[in-house]
Amino acid sequence: MRQFLRKITTGQIVLAGCLLTLLYALLSQGTYHSDEHFQILEYARMKLFGTPGPENLAWEYPAMMRPGLQPFIAYCAGAMLDAADLYSPFVHVFLLQLLSGAFSVTVLIFFLGAVRRELGTLSWRKWYLILGLFLWFMAYLHVHFSAEMFSGNALLLLAGLFLRYRRDDCDRKEFLRGVALGLAAGLAFIVKFQTGFALAGFGLWLLFFHRRWRLYAGIAAGFIVMLGVGALADHWLYGEWVCTPVNYLRENILNGEMDKFGREPWWYYLTAPILEGGIVFGLLAAVATLYFFVRHPRHVVTWMLVPFLFVHFFLGHKELRFFFPVLFFSPWFIVLMIRNLPRRIVDSRPWRYTVALLAVLNFCAMAYPLTIDTPDIYFFKMMRKYCDGKERVTVLIPYGERTYYSIFQNIGTPRMTIATFYMPDNMRWECPPPGEPLEKRARELSGEGTQVIVLSADPGLDGSSSLPLRKITWSPYPRWVIRYFNFNDWTRFTVRSKNIYELVPARTSAPDNGSAR
Repeated sequence: MRQFLRKITTGQIVLAGCLLTLLYALLSQGTYHSDEHFQILEYARMKLFGTPGPENLAWEYPAMMRPGLQPFIAYCAGAMLDAADLYSPFVHVFLLQLLSGAFSVTVLIFFLGAVRRELGTLSWRKWYLILGLFLWFMAYLHVHFSAEMFSGNALLLLAGLFLRYRRDDCDRKEFLRGVALGLAAGLAFIVKFQTGFALAGFGLWLLFFHRRWRLYAGIAAGFIVMLGVGALADHWLYGEWVCTPVNYLRENILNGEMDKFGREPWWYYLTAPILEGGIVFGLLAAVATLYFFVRHPRHVVTWMLVPFLFVHFFLGHKELRFFFPVLFFSPWFIVLMIRNLPRRIVDSRPWRYTVALLAVLNFCAMAYPLTIDTPDIYFFKMMRKYCDGKERVTVLIPYGERTYYSIFQNIGTPRMTIATFYMPDNMRWECPPPGEPLEKRARELSGEGTQVIVLSADPGLDGSSSLPLRKITWSPYPRWVIRYFNFNDWTRFTVRSKNIYELVPARTSAPDNGSAR
């Protein structure tokens, strides 16, 4: 391993990391959480093409509580593609993921420049780059155009800017340095309001350990500028002046709307990072983070991240993605922890074998999203192929059911949230209201010469419905996965509640319910 590190340069590591990031941007499409889709892509789609209407956006839109900066960036990217006659939802997402990847890699390298003295030798700096660019969850997160990714990079940028400022240890251009810090802090906040807890910790550290009033003035100026940018983006999104942070606090905390999505025990965050991050890799990141906090209790990064983590432990609704901003610091934490291990451990043969085994496991985890589409992206691609060459296709969505094109939400006012971002141009959707027979509307559409598709959570609808339905069997997994690795038929769980039925036209249907294939 040491010989390998001596032969490669930091430039070669960065180049390979950039190529991997490009591959992820191109091939790893899909979302970790539906908010990444419904709170950004659907907003941009509405502004670009007028669909979906506000009544079919997620409940947060009428509450005017989501920030508008990322939807605005997505809108600009889509408008540019549309003006060049290159628009496709998949190209649109690729461009956004490419921008995210470029931002992530740039901030990662910038932060390396800020901590290179703490890392010590060149080999440890190379290890930082290897972990930051090739650790599987880092490669996955870097390209996702989500609020967690954006705010995590902004916090890493803020820490890097401040550590560089402290390293230079000079009063020149202190106000301008403060402005840069304020811009980074403001960017993190207007994208993800929860980062305010990390910024509060950063502010307290400054008051206790670094009283520089010109720096404070610059930070305040930069932060106010970014708040103005956020306000303009919010006005663009909602069509009126709003204070989205206050609306977010009112709806999710005071009104307790976020708890309607589920409550978890306080110890959830002690187990979820380990289980969802892979037992070895998740445990490594968690232990390294705790190690840093214990060894460096007065460090500015400790003061930033501990309040951020602490507050989330006491919120009823918990999700692992809320901790994603902290993961961007984990390669640094891991290197600092391993660097302090006894030499006899690092030089031992079991250690080398362990590192080799982890490298193989990490490669497998990295390769999976590059070779297999996520179920939702596979579904969208499949439906676009199905609609290709057809004049009109209508997809009927039973009211209250969850499909890849819809989510039923009962917060404030019951509503069907519709995903139209990936819908083909010749497809339209209908959701018959409660009490109106779906079968009646399906026959009317079929009589008008429209091809009808019914989406349902019922796996036996083709046998129980009065409609002549043909079930379209599908799976997002390649045949070789199903043939050789489908132990206990685990692949069925992905699509068992996402069934597709094609209405067979009367002239070709049999007298009974039709046949399923």
